[in-house]
Amino acid sequence: MTELNRDHSAGVGATRLAALRRHLASLNADPARTGSIDAILITQADNRRYLTGFTGSAGQVLVSATDAVIFTDFRYVEQASVQAPAFTVVQPEGSPWVAIARRASQHGVAHLAIESDDMTVDGHQRLVASMAEHAPECAIVSESGLLVPLRQVKDASEVEKIRRAVLIGDRAIETVTAGLRPGMTEREIAWRLEVVMREAGATGLSFPTIVASGPNGAMPHHRPGNREIQVGDPIVIDMGCVVDGYCSDMTRTVVVGEPDATFWNVYRTVLSAQLVCEDGLRAGMTGKEADALARDTIGRAGFDPVVSFGHSTGHGVGMAIHEPPWLSSSERGSARIPVGAVVTVEPGIYLPGWGGVRIEDIVVVGEQRCQVLTTAHKQPVVAG
Repeated sequence: MTELNRDHSAGVGATRLAALRRHLASLNADPARTGSIDAILITQADNRRYLTGFTGSAGQVLVSATDAVIFTDFRYVEQASVQAPAFTVVQPEGSPWVAIARRASQHGVAHLAIESDDMTVDGHQRLVASMAEHAPECAIVSESGLLVPLRQVKDASEVEKIRRAVLIGDRAIETVTAGLRPGMTEREIAWRLEVVMREAGATGLSFPTIVASGPNGAMPHHRPGNREIQVGDPIVIDMGCVVDGYCSDMTRTVVVGEPDATFWNVYRTVLSAQLVCEDGLRAGMTGKEADALARDTIGRAGFDPVVSFGHSTGHGVGMAIHEPPWLSSSERGSARIPVGAVVTVEPGIYLPGWGGVRIEDIVVVGEQRCQVLTTAHKQPVVAG
């Protein structure tokens, strides 16, 4: 087994490692909690990168009060040692699960928490077998969302990366929509957006771009096809890009030529709902309360706030395009939104047979109000 040691005091990884250890200590000190956690095994890719700074695609991270290790294969040993100086890098000679079990035993781990919402059945079976043979004294504890309290609060460097991704998206949608003409296809528009974003420095897309024209707009996650844009069509464009590992997400709805009366009624309602939510959103609210700001506005305008607006008002954005906190009327919206969370605000109205309207910004949640990062204009009419 090859082990590389580096300076364990440097970089963002050291700061986040200390924060994770404090978080685990607070969990163990909670009198309402049954059972303790001596170490955590991180297998989820975004969590691994967030905690360590290591951007490789393979590896597991074991963290205890006295140890912090990245287990990875030959392809990534040097990369991990450079990117994650706060961690010891171990290249297992055989199964990583055996190496993890042996390391846990060496450091006296009695209760090992795993990410139950990420680990595969096969991985779990291999870990259980390895622990039984090499660390029989250690119990496996299933946990989910252990890094959520850390990841959902963005520091200044994270906000700046998201801001850069947002800016690229803003410029792309304004550039491409200015050139929309009848006869262009949904797929053509999506491709033009991707080209502009990549040429501006994006390393990838946050998700496959949505371009939904005319009746297709009634499907919130429509995949762009060969339908040609018609004069008067509402066109829902939902897009985002990745910059330095962080995502952006933005939606605008535009029309080539003169829209019909239905469009103006729907558009003004959705825009009002979004502005009400952005104006009222602040830290300490639950996700349900934030969702209600937009949903109630849509209901007061005469639209069914459940049937016509069937998705959540927003979600957290960071290394993942969808992450906590959730601005939702469902149970997952029960949690309070912390200061520093970066979330979307994206109400919409969808009318089968006609189409839809959705408008989405990214905001940073503050104590008294939120800061809107998205700057793309919301003028919906494009001269065709």
